[in-house]
Amino acid sequence: MGRALGILSLAALLAAAAPTAFGGWAVVTVEDLPEYLEAGKPTTLSFEIRQHGVTLVNDFSPTVSLEPVKGGLLSRWREGETVRAARGRRDGLYQATLTPSEPGEVTIVIQAAPLRWESKLLPLRVVAAGEDAPALPAHERGRQLFAAKGCATCHAKKDDPAFADWNALAVGPDLTGRSFAEGQLAMKLADAGAYRVPMPNDAEMPRLALADSEIQALVSFLEGGRRSAGRSGGR
Repeated sequence: MGRALGILSLAALLAAAAPTAFGGWAVVTVEDLPEYLEAGKPTTLSFEIRQHGVTLVNDFSPTVSLEPVKGGLLSRWREGETVRAARGRRDGLYQATLTPSEPGEVTIVIQAAPLRWESKLLPLRVVAAGEDAPALPAHERGRQLFAAKGCATCHAKKDDPAFADWNALAVGPDLTGRSFAEGQLAMKLADAGAYRVPMPNDAEMPRLALADSEIQALVSFLEGGRRSAGRSGGR
């Protein structure tokens, strides 16, 4: 499974491009995900790239873009809001700073070479300068994290509208319609790297060092909001 930049709006639906090319695939996992951006405020996106979902790689040249959501307030946003990410201080870490210009909705798009692929997150709300957005319910925060932590790259979740058209790789188990025993998901997410997916690729889960709040939110989302009625706690 798998930014200070994040995702918020649940209204617009996007199809995620599967990160495959030349027989290889990779997963982007975003760190420190906020629930919204603020117009005029620079925000740093921190993310890791894992070859085959596990091995951190340092030789990619990723770019990060803000794209307007069609029909939103940012429809007049000029094209070309793209920056090149710099290497971070540890293996596999990249960082890019973007500044939204006005309130509305944007999509974060990460593109990387040498693999010719792109990773799209869900739409992100941009609030006016100085404005605070209400904290999301836990299951909606989990929906954000399911995309941003790379879970949706390997796990299908067709019963959720946000991921109905998401092109997940056939690597991890299909989570569509799945139910789980009490505590099972939280245990796996706390030490995901200890688990392997035997079929079809004998794939390993990445070690993401998820915070307790992130685990709780992901569990709430995957359980359809049944396990937790709490709120995510904002940025």
